[in-house]
Amino acid sequence: MKSLEHHLSEVFNIRDLFYTPQALTETKKKPDFIFPNIDTYFTEPKGSSKLVFLGAKTTCKDRWRQIVGEADRIPHKHLFTLQQGISGNQLKKMKLSGVTLVVSKPYLKSFPKEHQEDIWTLDKFVRHVENTQI
Repeated sequence: MKSLEHHLSEVFNIRDLFYTPQALTETKKKPDFIFPNIDTYFTEPKGSSKLVFLGAKTTCKDRWRQIVGEADRIPHKHLFTLQQGISGNQLKKMKLSGVTLVVSKPYLKSFPKEHQEDIWTLDKFVRHVENTQI
C-alpha cells in the first residue's frame, strides 16, 4: 500500500472499522478498501447497504474512472482524494457515474459551492461506515 492508503488505514483502525485493503474482486481488480471485508463482499447481494467501497487517489483528474469497475457488487463508490478544486463539470460526471467524492474538511471550501453538499468529509464517510457495521 502507498502512503495515502496507510494514513487512511490508520484512521480506520483508530475508529475500529472492519475493512479489507487491496483485495481481489471478481474482475481481478484491487479496490483500495472494501468495508466490512472481502468475505462479506462475496456473500452479500449486489447493492447491499452493508457493503462500502473507498478508492484513494492523491489526484483524481480522469483517474477517478478507474474505480467505477473495481467492485461490481457495490454500484455506488466513494473516492478519497487530496486534490482540491475539481471543476463542476468533472464533479457532475463523477456523480452521474455513482461516485461520491470524499475529502478532508478544510478542502471542502476549494470546490464549487453548488457541489459542496454532494462532497463528503472523511468524518462523514467514517460515520457512514460505522453505521453499516452496527
